[in-house]
Amino acid sequence: MELRIILSLYTESTLADDEKCKRRRLAERGSFVVELCDCEAVHLTVGFLTLRLDPRAYRELAGALEEALRAISVPEQQTIH
Repeated sequence: MELRIILSLYTESTLADDEKCKRRRLAERGSFVVELCDCEAVHLTVGFLTLRLDPRAYRELAGALEEALRAISVPEQQTIH
């Protein structure tokens, strides 16, 4: 099974497509916005960049981000010299 990730660069045609898509905002923090559209795509917006992901790809991305956050949140172990 392939994970679908579509990078949306805004042009007149994609803006027209977005007008047809009804989105429901799920979360917003700073310049990050997550929306679910009526076609079941998850729209992840970071500033001027929007990724459209199928829900499974979004869950995988969220899992990877959580894993990375845990890795950088762990205090470094002190070594004895």
